[in-house]
Amino acid sequence: MKVSIIMAAVGILSASCLAQDSVDVTFRYVNSTVSSVTLVGEFNGWDNAAWPMANDGSGLWTRTARLRVGGNPTIPPPIPGAWQYKFFYPGASPWPNDPLNHHVNTTDNNNSFLFARDPTIYQLIPNQRNPLVFTSTPTISAYLFPKVGTQVDTGAIVLTIDGVTFSHIGTSYDPSSQQFRFVPPFPLANGDHIAILAAGLSADTVRFTTQAGYVLITTRGGVSTVNPVRALRGGVQDTTLSSVRIVRNGVDTTIATVTSGRFSAAISLVEGVNTFAAIADSMGSYASSSPVSFTFVVDHRPFGRVAATSIGPNLLLYASGTTDPDGQTVTNFQWLDDPTTPLGLSGRTGVSVTIPKPANPGEYFLYLIATDPEGNADTSRQYFTKMPNGNIVSPTIASNPLWARQARVYFLFPKAMSSAGTLNAAAQHLQRIHDLGFSVVWVMPVMKNAYPIDNNYGPGYNIVDFDNVAPEYGTNQDFKNFVDQAHALGLRVILDVTPNHTGRFHPWAEDGRTYGQDSRYWSWYEHSMIPHNTNGLGQSLDLYGYNYYSAFSDQLLNFNWSDPDARTEMIRVYTSWVRVYGIDGFRFDIYWGPHRRYGEQVFGQPIRDALKHIKPDILLLGEDDGTGSGTEQIYADYVSNGINSGLDAAYDFKLYFNQIRSFGFTPTAVDNLHNEVLNSGFYPGPNALYMRFMETQDEDRIAYLYSAGSTIDTVNSFRRTMPMASVIFTVPGFPMLWNGQEVGWGYGISGAKEARDRSVIDWNFSGKDLLMPHYQVLASIRGQFPAFTLHKQDTNGDGHVNAADSADCVRLSTSNGLFYAFTRPYLDQNGMTVVNFTGSQQTISVDATVAGALKFTGGIQAGQLYYLNNLYTNSREQLLGSGLNAISVTLPPYGTAIYTVSTTPDTLKISKPLVSVQANGSLPNEFALDQNYPNPFNPTTIIRFSLPQAGLVSLKVYNILGQEIATIVNAEKTAGVYIAVWDGMTSRGVAASSGIYLYRLVVTGSSGKGFVSVRRMVLLR
Repeated sequence: MKVSIIMAAVGILSASCLAQDSVDVTFRYVNSTVSSVTLVGEFNGWDNAAWPMANDGSGLWTRTARLRVGGNPTIPPPIPGAWQYKFFYPGASPWPNDPLNHHVNTTDNNNSFLFARDPTIYQLIPNQRNPLVFTSTPTISAYLFPKVGTQVDTGAIVLTIDGVTFSHIGTSYDPSSQQFRFVPPFPLANGDHIAILAAGLSADTVRFTTQAGYVLITTRGGVSTVNPVRALRGGVQDTTLSSVRIVRNGVDTTIATVTSGRFSAAISLVEGVNTFAAIADSMGSYASSSPVSFTFVVDHRPFGRVAATSIGPNLLLYASGTTDPDGQTVTNFQWLDDPTTPLGLSGRTGVSVTIPKPANPGEYFLYLIATDPEGNADTSRQYFTKMPNGNIVSPTIASNPLWARQARVYFLFPKAMSSAGTLNAAAQHLQRIHDLGFSVVWVMPVMKNAYPIDNNYGPGYNIVDFDNVAPEYGTNQDFKNFVDQAHALGLRVILDVTPNHTGRFHPWAEDGRTYGQDSRYWSWYEHSMIPHNTNGLGQSLDLYGYNYYSAFSDQLLNFNWSDPDARTEMIRVYTSWVRVYGIDGFRFDIYWGPHRRYGEQVFGQPIRDALKHIKPDILLLGEDDGTGSGTEQIYADYVSNGINSGLDAAYDFKLYFNQIRSFGFTPTAVDNLHNEVLNSGFYPGPNALYMRFMETQDEDRIAYLYSAGSTIDTVNSFRRTMPMASVIFTVPGFPMLWNGQEVGWGYGISGAKEARDRSVIDWNFSGKDLLMPHYQVLASIRGQFPAFTLHKQDTNGDGHVNAADSADCVRLSTSNGLFYAFTRPYLDQNGMTVVNFTGSQQTISVDATVAGALKFTGGIQAGQLYYLNNLYTNSREQLLGSGLNAISVTLPPYGTAIYTVSTTPDTLKISKPLVSVQANGSLPNEFALDQNYPNPFNPTTIIRFSLPQAGLVSLKVYNILGQEIATIVNAEKTAGVYIAVWDGMTSRGVAASSGIYLYRLVVTGSSGKGFVSVRRMVLLR
């Protein structure tokens, strides 16, 4: 009996736990243009067919749903205490949320949500989603749904408006319709208001704006503008009126036509404050709106320009090209030194100054302050270049800096660099990036996004705050520290930004959705469908009339660069990142979008003028086609109607999509590759740089593409990528490496490409030993030998860079169609690259005497000895000029040889060679310890050794007395060919003195087989 009582009590308790309190909510959605609507949400698993709604015949769709009080019970709940929902109808994209509910979860697809309480407050209006109310006595309404089985306690309903509390208003609630409706007993002043509706323990807060009266201007004022014309909108109560007068500053009058009680007029502004009032006359009675003001800002500053020219041993700098927007003659100039290249200018004044010509070739910077007669001053940074031949060159607006031409770009995504995913963690890789031989770090967007930046579909391009770093990355100071650390290593930093769009929840866009055309930000976005090439993405308009590229979703709203205020604000953002953080350039995401929608006159050119004025050696890289006929229109070399375009550099998409991504490893593929390398003979312009790459944040990993679907072993899968990398790093254009490419990240990682492209990188991934030394050698060669960084020059003097000029990349004939060989002609130090696209070791003969392939003073002399310096292996041989037509090259599978064919012995210098598997050799057949190189040496030398099998390796240095002074290697190593470096330092951290030293390799093999070898080397201090 006792047991039965206990069991009954347990049963009662269980039933009580299961019978959770609930509330019946009647959802309401108005849409008269669709034939069916369903209610979808967390309560039905987001099934868009589960809960159809009923139509009352007038376009109102309703559905009553019983919801658990307390919200979604999942742990943790998406929103504590709430249920998320949306509506759906066929073709809806995106699914609409509830337009009358101001609760929107911007972090989860803009889902509407309501708090399930007793009672539940639903659709409290007016609210901030559509806040404008054109009456001083607005109706405050909401639906109140009590807990099932109870009624709303009307005595507990309280409404507070702007701090004034209204109680005993229970009669404003209708239990049959479950709607509360209340009109304040006194008129509300025009302006913003806060209303709080409380019912028992439930409460909701909304904001709205009243703009009431006989006549009103609805356009939001109180702002500054650089736009000389302002659209003013408003309304009148007397809908029979046909016009109103808009008076500016109490003097100037414009007549605006009234249609159905609304008016709009475009009004010219005068400099300074413009205060407007709308005046209406109805049956002899005059009424005036509340005043609305705008401040029209005019920039009167001159625009300083400097030119430089040689006068014998001196240099003349003159600023006579300075212009003034008011047409005045500017004669007040101050010259200042730039700390990076002091010229003795500080304190000098006048339209021109003469100084001694700098001794060394290079780029020299200075500052100029130009002041007009009214005291308006402009400070600009300028530069000139002293060429190796002594000539002085003044850059034009189309010029780009030397460092950009020599760039080796490392593309960095902080979230992929470490599990921490912060800027501080990413900064720890800067030394490694520098040691790899790269000169530029391109950082993906770091600004605050609508959602936390992640490794998948939110990598940083949904920006909602252009001025501040995303908190998941760190602070603004963290980014400043990142840039400073990069600069200390000699690395440049370019930052990714989004000129095409802002995030949907940027405050500008939200203000536009709230106030529509009355928002100052409405015109900052595109609201029409502009015909242009969308790259197949298509265009759409969202429910608010915002334009976006269909394939990107309505999270990314297209920005309107034709609006002067929008353009000015975005340029302010860019100049701020340059001034505050010292960045060296920008990568403009989807540059093609605004370029094609609005043209360079209002987009690329104003950006370039502003940024080059404060940092003339900045690099502007745009995501747009940069090779092939027609692409020249995006580069600053291109001039249309007196306007230069905006970019220094763009993408070689043709090479990537047509060849690299789907390279076939056939002789035909090699032929096609060369044709794309040469851009089919087309060159956009003398300053038009193009970036070449094998993978990006948007494209698949090359190690995955070159191995997917094959049965190739791991090593060869990585090796197949290496000859193409050798090509990218030594042909015209500048190379880019996407983080992780140097370790082969992506190989064997299945699933969506984002899992390969953007996931956290394992820096000890299996391709590291093979690939990292390869990229270090490639980047270092490009950085040290100018033949590989030259772009095509106007060698015939016709003022154009085209096929008639001397070639910059000449293909050489080989005895094997799967070998690709070419030269980069450069006087007396020509570059030459040979790569093997086969999977076996091959020996070929290369003819380097093709017309134009090599440049030597006096031409190739048959009896003269020339150096064939293999920079890739730091080895060399000498050949007679008569032997350059049959150069023998032996390469391992997918191997590389990069030479200078020179009148001098050339050596690649790597300050910190990576101790790793030699880049592309096949596995050795026997142990070996090679002679160090160079020898004699100072301060470092390279030691190469070979292991046919794995083992414990000891590589030590001894003095001539046999005393151990340094340990270079003491570790387990797999089979392979290795390089090690000795920096001339002893184990005690003391520099070894000049003299003869011994280095000894001892290998204890895994199979028991050992090896010992000793060699001599000479250190000369």
